[in-house]
Amino acid sequence: MKTKIFETILQWVPASKTWMDFEEAKDETLTQYILLKRTAHFCIEKMNAAEPEEVNMAREVMKVINMLYESGNHYTKNAIENEFFAELIAQENPASLKKHLDFLSKESREGYLKTILEN
Repeated sequence: MKTKIFETILQWVPASKTWMDFEEAKDETLTQYILLKRTAHFCIEKMNAAEPEEVNMAREVMKVINMLYESGNHYTKNAIENEFFAELIAQENPASLKKHLDFLSKESREGYLKTILEN
């Protein structure tokens, strides 16, 4: 059985099919954590692109992450914080903070800032 995170990213982020070609772990949690981490890498790459259409792809990914985060239970929010937000934070510098916050919804911003403070 696929998780809500897995199904939502697969459905709403067409490019995700290119980074979902990994052998699924027997543990669904591990599989969705790998997926979130790979989705974050894609998003970071597109956020930093020079072409506006690529930046728009990052915005679309962030809309999906925002939707998952806002509608998610504690488990879903925790997974997004631990894997997706943590990857963004690893790229963080003073110049990128504003850009990252601009991509996030209000509720996601709170989770993102909480993750920064905890790490």
